[in-house]
Parts: sequence; structure tokens; C-alpha cells
Amino acid sequence: MNTPADQARRQLAQTARRKDAARRTGLAWATGAGLGLGLLIVMLLDYGLLLPVAIRVLAASALLVGLAAGLRRWFRLKHHSTPLKEAALDIESVSPDLGCEISTAAEYLSGKRTPSGPYESELAAALSQRTARVASVETVPYRQRLSLPGLLFGGGVLAALIGFFVVAPQSGVALLRTVAPWSAARFTGLIVEPAGGEFPVGHQLTVTNRLSGRIPKTVGVEWRAQGADRWQLQTVPVLSNAVAFHAWAVSTSGTFRIRAGDTLSAEYPVLAYVPPEVARLTLRLIPPSYAGLPELRQSSPSITALRGTRVLFELEGNVPLGQAELRLTHGSVMALKPAGSNLWQGELTLSKDAEYAIVIADAHGRPATSNSARHPIRALPDQPPTVEITEPGEDIRADPDEIIPLKVTASDDFGLESITLVYHVLGGPEQRLEVRDRHLKDGQTIGAAVLRLGTLQLKPYDVVSYYAEARDNNTLDGPGIGRSPTYFIELTDRSGPPPSKRKGQPQQRLNLIAIQKGILADTTATTTTARVATNAFEDLSRRQREAREFTARYQQKLESMSAPKAAQFALDEALEGMDEAARALDKKSPREALPSEEKALAALYRAIKAMPQLKNLPTEPELSEKPPEDSPPEPQPPQVVLEAIDKKPQKPANADELEKALEEAKALAKAQSELATQMEEEGQGEPPGKPQKSPPAPKPGQGEGKEGETGKPGESKTPGKPGKPGQPNPGQGSQPGSPGEPSNNRPGQTPKALADQQQRLQQQARKLVEKIARLSGQEAREAQAAGKRLDAAAQHMSQAAEALGDGRSDAAGSSGALAAAGVQSAADLLSRALGHKPERTDVSAEEAPRQFEERISEYFRRLTRAQ
Repeated sequence: MNTPADQARRQLAQTARRKDAARRTGLAWATGAGLGLGLLIVMLLDYGLLLPVAIRVLAASALLVGLAAGLRRWFRLKHHSTPLKEAALDIESVSPDLGCEISTAAEYLSGKRTPSGPYESELAAALSQRTARVASVETVPYRQRLSLPGLLFGGGVLAALIGFFVVAPQSGVALLRTVAPWSAARFTGLIVEPAGGEFPVGHQLTVTNRLSGRIPKTVGVEWRAQGADRWQLQTVPVLSNAVAFHAWAVSTSGTFRIRAGDTLSAEYPVLAYVPPEVARLTLRLIPPSYAGLPELRQSSPSITALRGTRVLFELEGNVPLGQAELRLTHGSVMALKPAGSNLWQGELTLSKDAEYAIVIADAHGRPATSNSARHPIRALPDQPPTVEITEPGEDIRADPDEIIPLKVTASDDFGLESITLVYHVLGGPEQRLEVRDRHLKDGQTIGAAVLRLGTLQLKPYDVVSYYAEARDNNTLDGPGIGRSPTYFIELTDRSGPPPSKRKGQPQQRLNLIAIQKGILADTTATTTTARVATNAFEDLSRRQREAREFTARYQQKLESMSAPKAAQFALDEALEGMDEAARALDKKSPREALPSEEKALAALYRAIKAMPQLKNLPTEPELSEKPPEDSPPEPQPPQVVLEAIDKKPQKPANADELEKALEEAKALAKAQSELATQMEEEGQGEPPGKPQKSPPAPKPGQGEGKEGETGKPGESKTPGKPGKPGQPNPGQGSQPGSPGEPSNNRPGQTPKALADQQQRLQQQARKLVEKIARLSGQEAREAQAAGKRLDAAAQHMSQAAEALGDGRSDAAGSSGALAAAGVQSAADLLSRALGHKPERTDVSAEEAPRQFEERISEYFRRLTRAQ
């Protein structure tokens, strides 16, 4: 039964429960706010002062105690409910007009007071009824009184915490350091490179410290040497990119660590060791046996020796080695073998130019710091011999039974095995004649032989081709073979034009005989040349087709004139041979082209034999019309109409620049000639300007003519062309600038001063070569040839300067004279390129020091043939 007392009791109990809930909520917020405030305070202190671990542990402990006290009080409120009278008093406080009615009723309802007097039961029932009615209406604001203060306090602390986490960097680290003070969380992040290791003594060790988080202004580097107790501190500034560097030369082993802000790195060991090095290196160079060179020893790692030389390596390390090897640039590795006492040995045979590195490591596998050093290997090739036919040294005309004296000059760097004369009638088999009569002179082998034409059973208008071949003693990858230019002996009518002069003349301005001879000689040269220029065969093929066009024009002209059939048939055969030769040259097959070229040349001579008025086929002849049948044909000399075949040469577009180059070449030639005279005087061992002593009288037998020399008065007894006037003896009279006359050059110059002057002239020659190469162009072949001759002259200048530096004045004078001749020849070619057409002189007749005249003549012959 629901009585007023039960209703009142239920209403008061509900009010008491609302109060209990508000009190617990307020306590929870207050406790949380207190803990948050304490946490914020500790984090701020640690963030600014970097609290040590002990203080942070103490603060964390205090926070835990506060949390425990709050939880204890909260649980006490949960288990102890508010009394009914307290709830009634709270209602009376909200409505003071109630007086004590509600609290008195609460006492009756809770059993603290019982009705005992008359009417007291009715009073208690009335109070209960009123309490039930009032408690259901009146509401006490417990949330505003008990929960709101704690809620506001907690909200403020929470806002402060959120602001700290948002504004302060590394706030999460501060929280972690506060709630877990034993953790390794740090405000400053640190990465150390390298983290210790093994380093050679003297190595510049650079430690890189990369920082993150809170960046300090400085970083402390602490070092402790091996066996020491104390740390040595050195402060290093932090750069703007949050990196700090510290470098020092490693001298001893030890340990280092880095202190940055609140971070202390681990300890990194540094082990110092003595790096392995080559303490002693010995190289034994053993040349090939055929060279006859002595064995050499050297300590320098750079190698320059003859190809095929055996190089024996022996090295010793400063510490015990565990590895030693040679690494070459082409990828091969040659391991050295231990030979006791820390010695390592190996052998290498030179085959080509390369570079190598000596790679060593100590017994622990630690490499040397010098392993990356590269050393050059220069394998000098055994050059093939050079050979020249100095007499007659040109195309000649002879009778079928004539005996032709020949003089051959050959040289090789390591000796000659044989010199052979190779000759044959065009279209016939080759024959070989060994040159046995030979002797050494000035480092060259000079030989003589006779060519007996009577043994060849020659007929009129036959042509004999011949050249000299020299073989060296190279048994390693040889023998090396050198060949002289090819010359021709014509058996033509002596009343006709002389044999064509091929040297020093552009082939497009010559006759067909000379053109075909030049093509045949150049094709023969390609059969022995080790490296043929890439465009050599294209040039030969082009020249052969140009010769074919000339021949075809002759053929058309002869057909229109009803010339003798024999001449026409011969030109047909020449055209056929030229076509075959051009096709073979297109295929870069010189041996296939040679028979066809010889066939064409022999056919041209047969055409001349059938029609003598063609002479040497200078160009397209303009002959008279067919003569009357009753009158014998009279020879008509051909007229040179080169302008009708070739276009008139145009003046080079860069003529002004070539004119300047010509003037520079003339000045350089004059200066080199004067310097060569000084070097000649220096080589004679007398000061410049002092008269030369007369040469000693010739020994018995000297000066007598040999086979092939005329021996006539006024003719030369020295090597040269037959029939050329001999040069005057230096002791017989005097020439301007010769040792017999006072020199116009500066007297008393030392060899060093002469060498310096020669080097300056060499530099001028090199610059002039570059200038001509830029200016000549394709339209001036003579200008290009002048550049080649200047380049060769510059090489002779370099040899002269080197000889002066070594004290070899004789060799310096020889090279200087060759350089002067080469520069003058280049000046003549530049003049001809500009259309000046200078007078060309025969070098064998030029005045020159007797000790150099043969080499100068040979030099000019080689230059003119190379053109």
C-alpha cells in the first residue's frame, strides 16, 4: 500500500541520489584537472630546463599519489549515500518558507524520531504527506553547486594542455618523458656517421652529426684515447642545415661520443692502423733477344720499353702484406706471388699501351691508400725499316741492253736483315735481286747494285717497274718490311719527250703516262703499309677514273681522225685495264688492282709506239684531219689544252689568309736556316765565327768512282744523282754563312740558349700548321701539303732541341738543317697554292753542309713523293 510516508521517503531518497552523483562528478573533474595541471607544470619545466631523470621520476610519483587519493575519495562517495535529513535540509535551503517541516519529516521517515505523544502520529503523517508533495516539486541545483566548479577547472586545464601540444614542438616527447621518465625519449634527435671503424694513420676522419627535433647551437664531441680514463670535450657549432662536422687526423686508437642537447650518443670505437704501402719497387726490363738491347733496372712504376719486353716486378711492403696484384686498364689482373721476407714478384710482357695500378692489402685485408694511382705502360712498336733508291731516284729512259747502277739507302731501329731490289716488266713476273754490296754510314745502310736490262729481253716501248724492299730482324711479330717508292725505266725513243717527272708536280697537271705511273706507284705502296688511310683507296679510285676520262677523250679524238688502228686498239686495252683497276680499288683490293694498272700503263706505251706524235699523252691532242692517202703521215706535236679538260683553277677564297701564312713561313724559314748554321758551328766544336779547319786529306782509294759513277771532272763523288755537279768542299773556298766565313748569327750562344730558341721556332711552326689547316680548304691541295711539310719540319725542330739538351750537337745540326729545308719547301707550296708558281730547285744541287747534304736530299725526295 503506497502511503504518504512511503512517497515522502522515496522522494527524499531520489534527491539524495542526485546529490551523490553531482558530488562524484565534481570530484572526478577536480581530480583530473589537478593531475593535468601537475602534468603540465612538469612538462613545462622539463621542456625548458631539461629535468634530470630523478626529478622527473619524483614528479611522476607525486602525480600517481594524487591520482590514488582522488580515486580513494571517489570510491568512498560511491559507497556512502547522502542521508534523508541532509537531502531534506537541501530542499529547505532552496525554499526557506518551509521552515523545518521537511527535515522533521525526514527524521520520522528515517527512524531517528518516533511518535510518542498524543496526536504525534497524526502530525508525523501530515508532515510526510507535505514532504512528499514538496519534494516532488522542489529541485535542488546540485550540478551548479557540486559539478560545475570541477568541470570549469578541468576544462581550463584541458585547454592549457591542448595549447601546449599545439604550440610547443616535441611536446609529445615532453609528455612521454613525464609519464615515463625512464624511457629513452629525447628532445634532440641525433645520427652519427661514421659510427667508428678502422682507419689508417693520417686519415682525415670527418664525423657528420645530423640533428633533428630541438636543434642546439653547439654539439659536444667527447674523445677518450685508448687506455685513458677521462673524456676530452671539444665544442662544434651547428650549421644552419642542422648538421655539425668534426674532423681530425687519426693518430691513435680510442673512443668518441657526441652530446647534443639532452641526447648522448653511444660510444664509437676508432681503431688506427698503419696503412700498407710499397716500401721498395724494382722493375727489370728484359728486351726481346733480337733487339740486342741491354737489360734495364728501374724503380719508377712508369714503363716505356720495346714491345715484347718482359717486365719483372718485385715489391716489398712496409707492413706484412696479404695481397698484391697488378690491375690493367683492359680488365686483366696479374697476381703477384709471395717470395719470402715480405717480397712479392710477378712478370708482365708488354704488348700494347695501357695503364696499370699496384693494388696491395695488409694481412687483415685492409687496402692501401695508393691503390687508385694509375701508371702508364708505353709499348714501343718495332717500326718497319725505311728504304729509298737514292740513285737514280726517278723515272729514267734506257736502252734494252743498258746496265743501270742503283744506290739504295735503308735504316732500321734494330738492324736490317736484307735489302732486295724487286723489278719486273709490266705484265711479267716479278724478279728479286739481293743487294749484297752495302756498308754502314751515319747509322744508315748504303748499298749498291746494278740492274742488267739485257737479261729481261726487252722490246721497244717496254716499261720496267722496280722498287727496293728492306726487312728487319724482328723475330717477335715481324719481320717488318719497308718499301721504297716505285720507279719506272722506259724503253722509248730518245728523240721524244723525256720520262715524266712525277715528284713535286700535281698529277692533274701532268700527262697520262705520269698519272698512270703515280697511280701504280701509290697502289704498290698500300700493299706494305700497316695502316692505310681510310680514304686512300677512294682517292686512288677517283684518280684512276679521271685518268680513264682523259684516255677516253684521246680515244674519241683518234677515232674521229681515223688514226692508226694499233693506237686505237691499245687505248681500248688501256680503258679496259683502268676500268678493272677502278673496280678493284673500290673493293679496297690493291693486289687485284695492280695487274690491271700495269696492263693500262703498258697499253698507253703501245699507243705511243703506234702513233709517236702522241708523245707522252700530255692532254687531248688537236691533230689535223686525216692526211691524204698518197702522202705519208707527218708527226704533229700535240697542243696542251688543259683548260679544255679541267676548269681553270680558281683563286682560293681565303687567299688573304694564305698570303699572311706564306709571309710567316718565309720568315720562319729564314730564322730556322740561321739557327741551323749556328748549330752546325756548335757541332764542329768551335765557337761561331771561327774559321773551320781544312779537312784531312783523303785516304788512298777514297774519291775513286765506283760502278755507276762517272768519275768525270766536276761531277760529284758523294752519294747523289748521277750527273749532278758535286758540292764544293767546306775547306775549298768559303760560302756566306758557312763555317769558313764569320757567322751573321749571335756568337757565343750556349747549347741551352740554342735549344730554347729552337723550341720557340717549333711553337711558331705548330701554330702555323694549325692556321693552314683551318684556312686551306679542299680547293688548295698544295696548301694542305704545305701543312704536312711544316708538321714534319716541326718534328725535326723538336729532335734538334732534344739533341741540344743531351749535348748531341751533330745530331742537332742535322735535324735543324732538315727542319729549315722543310719550312722552305712548305713556303714554296703555299706560294704555288696562291698561283705564284715559284721556281723549284733540285735539292740535290742546293748548297748544304756536306755532312747533311745526303740526308737533306733524301728528305726532299720523301716529301715530294708523299705529296
